[in-house]
Amino acid sequence: MITFELFVHDDRYSVPTLHLVSCRDAAGACSAAEALLQASPHHLGVEVCCGDAQILALGACAERRRTDTGYAALRVASGG
Repeated sequence: MITFELFVHDDRYSVPTLHLVSCRDAAGACSAAEALLQASPHHLGVEVCCGDAQILALGACAERRRTDTGYAALRVASGG
């Protein structure tokens, strides 16, 4: 199993929320990301990452380029 990081961009928060999912492959993580995007009208986009690599960007995330500035702070705060 591989652990993937899903960063959910939500209009209620100033930084993305981090969800960790364990899947056999990237396709499973992408399915989880699609489900998260559809789970709430507040979810604007979801980024699927594995380590330092972004695998997929859905919703509003697909329209802008990822910057690591906010993610470094989020990973430190979450212990990742």
